[in-house]
Amino acid sequence: MKFSKLAQVYDRIQQTSGEPQKSKLLSKLMNGADPKTLEAIVHFTAGEPVDPQMTDRLNIGPGTIRAALAAVSGKAESRIDDEVKRAGDLSEVVFHYADGTDKLTVDGLWEITNHTVKRNEDRIGLIERVLTNTTPAGAKYFTRMTLNQMRIGVGMGTLIRSIASAFNVDADIVERLYVLTNDIGLAATRAQLGEKALRRADLMLFRPYQFMSAHKVDDPQTIFDSLPGKKILFEVKYDGARLQIHIRGKRNPEIKCYSRRLNDDTAAMPDVVAAVQKAWTGGDAIIEGEVVAYDKTLKKKQPFQAVLTRLGRKHDIEAKAQELPLMLYLFDLISHNGKDLMKLPQIERRSLLQTLFSPTNRVKLSDGMTTDRIERQAKFFERAIKAGHEGLMAKDPDATYLPGRRTDRWMKLKPEFETLDVVVVGGIYGTGRRRGMLSSLIVAVRDKDTFKTVGKIGSGFSEETLKELTSKLEPKIITARGSRAEIEPGMVIEVDFQDIQKTTAYASGYALRIPRFRRERIDKSIREADSISRLKRLYEQSHR
Repeated sequence: MKFSKLAQVYDRIQQTSGEPQKSKLLSKLMNGADPKTLEAIVHFTAGEPVDPQMTDRLNIGPGTIRAALAAVSGKAESRIDDEVKRAGDLSEVVFHYADGTDKLTVDGLWEITNHTVKRNEDRIGLIERVLTNTTPAGAKYFTRMTLNQMRIGVGMGTLIRSIASAFNVDADIVERLYVLTNDIGLAATRAQLGEKALRRADLMLFRPYQFMSAHKVDDPQTIFDSLPGKKILFEVKYDGARLQIHIRGKRNPEIKCYSRRLNDDTAAMPDVVAAVQKAWTGGDAIIEGEVVAYDKTLKKKQPFQAVLTRLGRKHDIEAKAQELPLMLYLFDLISHNGKDLMKLPQIERRSLLQTLFSPTNRVKLSDGMTTDRIERQAKFFERAIKAGHEGLMAKDPDATYLPGRRTDRWMKLKPEFETLDVVVVGGIYGTGRRRGMLSSLIVAVRDKDTFKTVGKIGSGFSEETLKELTSKLEPKIITARGSRAEIEPGMVIEVDFQDIQKTTAYASGYALRIPRFRRERIDKSIREADSISRLKRLYEQSHR
């Protein structure tokens, strides 16, 4: 199938109102596709131009696309910038200026994008190749998928239902495989083989699943009211980075570490790999834990920002590991010797985990207790906060593990001062000392598969932080008008605030009052940002 044909279908989907009609168009397209083409179609529709395990290595932003478009069109980048400012959409400018031949196939595009990223080859050369070998419509949608801005009104839910409809299988089983592998292409090709093939699929070593997440609660009484009569498992919530660790083999086991963004961060943390190899006594397994940075003596805990300097690092890895060693606190066992343990009760998974490793000065079981008394919980919480930890996790002892879900069977309790994890979707350039820097950031919360603005953050930054954030965000600018810039959603930041107000000034219908920047959350993907439902809940709690 030519990529131009897929682009034509995207045009029709974009112009179609109603989820059932969009799903019908997608299902028809999938139904006649061969497996390789099908895999590519669903990834592209999800805004994934490469295998999801390599999205952090894509490194294609608006600037890269503008440079490639200038090269193939002969237009000056300044003229392209002017056109983008007028149109407000880089993909429309690409459509206007690109004039390639209709050679590129869907599976061919999937192959060359993955090949380029895997081998870290020239990104501008890749874009030039695409723009000269597909139609203007194909170039437009290639631009959108690389910027994760498909804008056709198809979210993951619609895509899953379309796959199910195309191959007459249960949508819940398609979704289950997707959250177990974080690979919608694999889910589609298994669905093509029928429901039996889907049901046979399970957890796979070295293919990360989507993490289960907790609801944040403000009042510990909420926890006891939610789980009446139960001895609740409370664990220290460390101020670190959560990891999913896959282990294969007993002697010198092969180990890979995946971050919350589901990126392979193994190479960046050789000390963690070595520590797990030394401590682990079980067989093939998937475990979860939190890594916390310490000083060289392993006595003084370092702030969360120190952990972030270790994630994704590609240079001076050994030196940084010596300077900021990581300690791993284990808290969950997901699989052992090929057996999926997600359906085991929480308390049983923790107990079994405890028998499968020998604690060392680098690998420990998370500090925990069970109680049905709020007084004991309060003392444990106070002790955790005094030790410099983030708070507590409260877990239903009978809870099964629900990948890809935020559930009230896990609850996160932090000190009263609330924060939100929001997505940067725009910025405003400053004046005076902040000239040339994005001195204010426009932020948004998740609303299903879109982002709705909730405020403008202009305080809490040091000059050094502003320079760093600007350097990261400028390559992601989609369009700029005057001092304001629209930015490709990709960065998550944590902000605090004094209140939430209702307003028509922002798309969410709410505004954060006196928001302040606290830190960048490079450990979180945009799908882990806070949702509009949590924003509404916080508003209602504070305005009773």
